[in-house]
Amino acid sequence: MNTRLFQNHIVRKEIPLEPIWDFHTLNAEEEKQEKFQMIVPGCWESNPKLSSYKGKALYSKKVFFGGNVRLVFKGVSHTAHVYLDKKEVSYHYNAYTEFSVILEDIPYGEHLLEVKVDNTFHEESALHVRNDYYSYGGITRPVVMEAIDDMFIRHIHFIPYKENGKWYASISAFVNNLSSEEKMVTLKIKINDEEVSFNDKALPPHTETRMENSYEFRSAIPYTLENPKLYRMEAKLLYNEKEVDDLIDRVGFREIKVSGKDILINGEKVIIKGVNRHEDYAEFGCAIPIEAMYHDIELIKSLGANCVRTSHYPNDERFLDLCDENGILVWEESHARGLNEEQMRHKNFEKQSLDCIREMIENHINHPCIYVWGILNECVSNTEFGRSCYAKQFNYIKRLDSSRPVSFASLEGNVGSDLCLDLVDIVSFNIYPGWYHHTPVKDSLKNIKDFVNRTGGADKPLLISEIGAGAIYGHRSNNQDKWTEEYQQYALSEQVSSILADEDLSGVIIWQYADCRVDPGWFHGRPKTQNNKGLVDIYRRQKLAYNTVKEIFHSTLY
Repeated sequence: MNTRLFQNHIVRKEIPLEPIWDFHTLNAEEEKQEKFQMIVPGCWESNPKLSSYKGKALYSKKVFFGGNVRLVFKGVSHTAHVYLDKKEVSYHYNAYTEFSVILEDIPYGEHLLEVKVDNTFHEESALHVRNDYYSYGGITRPVVMEAIDDMFIRHIHFIPYKENGKWYASISAFVNNLSSEEKMVTLKIKINDEEVSFNDKALPPHTETRMENSYEFRSAIPYTLENPKLYRMEAKLLYNEKEVDDLIDRVGFREIKVSGKDILINGEKVIIKGVNRHEDYAEFGCAIPIEAMYHDIELIKSLGANCVRTSHYPNDERFLDLCDENGILVWEESHARGLNEEQMRHKNFEKQSLDCIREMIENHINHPCIYVWGILNECVSNTEFGRSCYAKQFNYIKRLDSSRPVSFASLEGNVGSDLCLDLVDIVSFNIYPGWYHHTPVKDSLKNIKDFVNRTGGADKPLLISEIGAGAIYGHRSNNQDKWTEEYQQYALSEQVSSILADEDLSGVIIWQYADCRVDPGWFHGRPKTQNNKGLVDIYRRQKLAYNTVKEIFHSTLY
């Protein structure tokens, strides 16, 4: 099964997993109930009988294999227990990040693989709560089973940088030795026609070893938005001069920096013209097929946008691959939205948040499209306890990847009280003049700028990370009432034009690209139980505002 848009291995072999799995809903005692056949990856809501199912379910499949195996889940929504032959081998929480299971010395033969999935808002869940988007259920992203040697490469991290007009990269390799003996290995990494290596490295038994060094790449062509040049990074692990494992990824040579109030890509100022995007597509739910991802990319490019914010969680890596290929910048965000202080004091909040950050960065760090890491959308950045949470998460991000800026989207209501603007590289605010209140857009922008300039956010880039208005597709009126396409068109025209004309701002990310399903508890403010602020609806039909924003984006420099 393709977990990326390109082949990840040649030496390491994949064990085929057919896409049809046996599936049972489970009752409160976890006894099997109704049986279905379920497609993996997919949301169980795609089955009409389960379109609003909140609960537990069991996926099962018989697989013939043996030896050492790495089982990779790109996303299970949202709590997963993995079993092999009725024995639990892994537990994972969070729908939006990858996790893997190492199975060692498995006898060759037929084995039962089972995954128990829970999408309820249970008491152990700090991040998946009733919210302004829907928590789907199922094995929602690809799964792959790989046959591995005693030694294998878990990650290769590539951080490009430029010094004295020359391109370099810091390369970190994470290599595992499952055996009980020390092994001497060589790791060779080829990027285009240039090869670097870690020679004669000792791997202690039952340990992961990190190898790290910096190298010059003399023939590197920069990755730019106009020419998104990608290179295959092919790593091969050699033991006794024999190739025992490999890993293939894609990288690009580019630098993201902040200088005063400007965001710089390879030293050039960029104005952000973006959209927020939920992974939600009509009856596919969050398990979006690659063809639909491609359609989204083409609509976003046609709009003239140069940025996508992954609201409010890490995205399917295949979508990031498409952004890499098309030169679309990505604000990738760790999972959390709108949590109050009581919710952030949940016993599992810190661990689940840091786990999500680690898994997001470990698995997505090589994507050149990602220009900023974001956290904690519209949470309590205006309290001392909230500040301590933001500070801890930003410190953790910087330890994992210091090459990118960090930000968070502050709530408009925190203008005047936000305590965290000194912690970020890019200041960001979500505002809705003309929708939730009638303050003129320019007055709202002035209020934000005046406040930011009195805080630790002064002299930093300032983004409007959300702005918009709702419209129900096909609802038209000459009265320009709210929820009509005409009113959304009017509101966005004024909002976006005002922001892009303001030289103190670094850009705008419109809320949102497409309508999305929300939790039923939000029905009273969300007609059709959807967030209807999309430029297109859940089927990607364009509203009037789409072409209005398109005209503005295409007429704006940068």
